[in-house]
Amino acid sequence: MERKSIMDKNIFNDFQQNRQYTEELLDGVSSGVSLFMVSDKIQFLHFNQAADEMLGYGKRGLDHATAEDPLGIFHPDDVDQLYSEIIATMRGTHYFNYNCKLLRQDGTYQWCNLAAELAGQKDGALCFYCVISPTEAPVDTLLKGRHFLIVTGEELDRQILASQIEKMGGTCESANSGLEGLDRFTFAGRDVFHAVFLCSRLTGMNGFELAKEIRHSDIPGGDIVPLILLLADEDQETTQAVQDIGINTFLTIPLGQKEVTEVLKTLSQE
Repeated sequence: MERKSIMDKNIFNDFQQNRQYTEELLDGVSSGVSLFMVSDKIQFLHFNQAADEMLGYGKRGLDHATAEDPLGIFHPDDVDQLYSEIIATMRGTHYFNYNCKLLRQDGTYQWCNLAAELAGQKDGALCFYCVISPTEAPVDTLLKGRHFLIVTGEELDRQILASQIEKMGGTCESANSGLEGLDRFTFAGRDVFHAVFLCSRLTGMNGFELAKEIRHSDIPGGDIVPLILLLADEDQETTQAVQDIGINTFLTIPLGQKEVTEVLKTLSQE
């Protein structure tokens, strides 16, 4: 069956002939009207089949998912940037390209590249054909909303960890001793810390003792929080103790940026 042209006059008005209307619509959005309030002015006509498969939908599943709520597949954090992309690009071209998080069929979000071409207008709505492909998450968003505790008496180790956490969008706080670290974790409450980095060589209470106290006491969240041991050379023979205590993984001191980044990427997926 022959497919109709996307510029079929019986379906769409030509975009160029309606440019003034489109610019007025975009000016309304840019002047402070949220895209949520004009979501009925956007319509996704078709997605590529590979996108349906990649995001776990059945055949034409994305078409159906966006039919009533065009913005429903976008992560809430990405919606404002979506209309900014439309405003910035639609004045001079029919096409925009945007990296964003899209809703999978299983309820999780996946980073994707959305390439959308304006097909025309229908009943006052901007209508797009879309191609979605997988992409890597921006590094500075990987740890967004995640907070870490760093327990070490070594300033260099603390700086390396804190710097990389912040570069990847996370936040952190630190403690200089095992007892201070235990206090911070205990009084912070459940789920405040996404993970705890602790040095094997700490004053007052070493890293093994601190890990054991967090993991096996009644501190809320201590049984599940990821524990990453910063292991000094002198303690290499104690790796079996690391497993027995319930430490998730370890990094060897002196810390390497590559190894730290890999651990943080793993934590970003948990």
